[in-house]
Amino acid sequence: MELSEYTTMFELEDRHWWYVGLRQLLLSLWAREVRAECPAVLDVGCGTGANLIALNDLAAKPVGIDFAPQAVRFCRTRGLSRTAVASALMIPFGAESFDVVVSCDVLCHSSIRDKSVALREMHRVLRTGGLVFLNLPAYQWLFSSHDEAYQQDRRFTRAAVLKLLRANGFEPVTATYWNSFLFPAAAVARLWRNLRNPEGSDLQTGSAQSASRLFGAMLRGERALIRRFPLPFGLSVFAVGRKVR
Repeated sequence: MELSEYTTMFELEDRHWWYVGLRQLLLSLWAREVRAECPAVLDVGCGTGANLIALNDLAAKPVGIDFAPQAVRFCRTRGLSRTAVASALMIPFGAESFDVVVSCDVLCHSSIRDKSVALREMHRVLRTGGLVFLNLPAYQWLFSSHDEAYQQDRRFTRAAVLKLLRANGFEPVTATYWNSFLFPAAAVARLWRNLRNPEGSDLQTGSAQSASRLFGAMLRGERALIRRFPLPFGLSVFAVGRKVR
């Protein structure tokens, strides 16, 4: 990710509707699927640390790693000392060290050419029966300059995520698209990006705060639906897998 994007993330992720919605979806599925008390948790690709803060109340001293030194410096600014610069391709922990692995928008990064290598590393550090929580951008045809700003090379379908989990020792627990209510408008905006190719990501906008309440309410409605059934389309895919071997 470009350095300017880490700065934007750090400034916005505590209040921006998308980041807040992602954390709330993570916490909702966590409450449904995680049974261990005070589980050991690793956030692979922890970014600037907001997810780690959210996990602090649920886990036994969550640990975060990120490939970017800039991201880890922002984590330290938040007081998150249990963070380190490390790659998802070579996680610096022993086998079966964690009960839960969280990884949001990491397997899509261009530095991870073989997505299975990173997922196998997550599998390695999980205890048998442990859970992996994955969030990934959806639909390759939506690829735009937003993805380029985040140095992403791939977007995923729900079917592709399920296949990836099964191929790497995980039994899918649940998988759903989300950010579905905004999908038509957002899809048009992404296609416009492909025509105009503006620099930077979608987060570089002054409209985020004014739209926050409306978009946040939409995502709350989605979470209520997701508790009952997976959504059939959306801008992202969220999946939970269990280590079975």
